[in-house]
Amino acid sequence: MAPGFSRRATQHLTRARLELLPRRAARRWLMRSALLLGALGAGAGVGYLGREPAVAVVRPAPVNSLPEVRQARQQLDQASLALRLASARSEELERQVDTLNQRLRESTEELAFFRKAREARHP
Repeated sequence: MAPGFSRRATQHLTRARLELLPRRAARRWLMRSALLLGALGAGAGVGYLGREPAVAVVRPAPVNSLPEVRQARQQLDQASLALRLASARSEELERQVDTLNQRLRESTEELAFFRKAREARHP
């Protein structure tokens, strides 16, 4: 037992009710919380109902319907075809140049061989 307290005083302290808030204050707190939540809900509802409707989406006219666009698309297709043809021609010309270079090397080697053979016969 704690010094200075009698057994009866200790029992009296342990049986006493402990109130953090008086009953009226607890009811006020509960009422204020309910009012605050109600006000927040009402504000959210009014905000949702009062908002403006979504803006309608404006879609442009189909691109292929305009004559200028059709003409531009045809020109683009022609230019694309011309570019592919030019690329194919370029590859073919490179192949031909490689073939000619190979023949030139072979001819140069043959010429060198014939010169050496002639010099060997006529010193």
